Amino acid sequence: MKSLYVIRPKKDKSGDEEKTLYYGVPVCRGIISEEMLAQRASLQTSLTKADMISALVELADLIKSYLSEGNIVSIKGIGNFSVSASSKGFESSKGCTPSKVKAQRICFRASKTLRDILPKMEYAKKED
Repeated sequence: MKSLYVIRPKKDKSGDEEKTLYYGVPVCRGIISEEMLAQRASLQTSLTKADMISALVELADLIKSYLSEGNIVSIKGIGNFSVSASSKGFESSKGCTPSKVKAQRICFRASKTLRDILPKMEYAKKED
């Protein structure tokens, strides 16, 4: 099944003259819930849907726990999860205390296996 896209205009102000350029932007077909993942996975494995939901919930809890301890979580075939953190700059290293370092966001880097789908993806224009 092809992914869908729509065309969106965007003002380009980088040159001497402002112009409008048009870009293809992917359209989300829907959100796949853990329930849907569990149902589909249970059809392809020996695990029940309830087992899969339990495993997904536990996986989320484990990822949170390991990330909060400063680890990178690597899941083969999916990718790596990590936390980025930063502080404002200080003129002396003594100013950069633990209370000044703040977690910014959860980062995800897809594995090569997962990224391999990108060149194979095909798009079709979404009809209005």
